[in-house]
Amino acid sequence: MTRHADPDTRRLQIAEALMSTLSERGLGSTTLADVAAAAQVSVGLVQRYFRSKDELLIFGIEHVYQRAAERVGQVPITVPVRDVVMRLMETFLPLDRERESELRVWLNFLQASLTNPKMAAIHQAATSDLLDGVTDALAAAQRSGELAAALAPEAEAAALVAFVDGLCLHHATTGPGYDAESMRAALAGYLERLFGQGTGA
Repeated sequence: MTRHADPDTRRLQIAEALMSTLSERGLGSTTLADVAAAAQVSVGLVQRYFRSKDELLIFGIEHVYQRAAERVGQVPITVPVRDVVMRLMETFLPLDRERESELRVWLNFLQASLTNPKMAAIHQAATSDLLDGVTDALAAAQRSGELAAALAPEAEAAALVAFVDGLCLHHATTGPGYDAESMRAALAGYLERLFGQGTGA
């Protein structure tokens, strides 16, 4: 990295270093010096952009959420809606090395957000946006007859997001039975049961 890199490039460089360091060591064992070493910059340069580990972690999770939003934006809107929902929720599963790293950052962030109001607010806002998007998709499926009229899109969206979060958590902590293929199959089975209640079933 050049000595005179622009601030956005530097911040991205540091964010990538944070991702790899947190993924390997966890928040408790990660220092600003560790992140600086991974980014191949000085501690002083890291502190120029981030005054504390909390600020660095907030930037890191915002980076993760931005990546997730970009993946969601790449999901084509087609019919049937069920396929859109499957592709949408797959974007949040740790199906490759990049998302595996993002998951570990997210889990560290969740733990920190339990005692940090600013981090909690970031998490709640991101979750609210996700729930709104999934609710809209399920409501569209309901209008097209793919989803039973008696179901409540808001409640089903909350349950689906919680299910995917659970797959991610068990992938990170349990391991066997929660590899990429198993998570995809579990998600497909969940949607099969949910959409099997549609008026066209």
